[in-house]
Amino acid sequence: MRPEDLYDRLHKRPFEPFRISLTDGRVFDIRHPKINMVGVSYIIIGIPIPNDPDPIADHSIKIPLSLVRGVEPLTETPAGVSN
Repeated sequence: MRPEDLYDRLHKRPFEPFRISLTDGRVFDIRHPKINMVGVSYIIIGIPIPNDPDPIADHSIKIPLSLVRGVEPLTETPAGVSN
């Protein structure tokens, strides 16, 4: 996955939530673009405080872009990890 593609998704206006699927089976729902960051070879996914109406990251996960299998519009809640 190219970092520019993820950056563009995070900065799209209006923002459209999306799901990141990893090669190891994990998934992350990106609903709050301001708590995530894209680097040249990684994405830092902010995990928000639960039930916060204006979330800030409680903690984060740094994921190499080489592990990103795909990105798709968010239409349902996954069984895995969510953001």
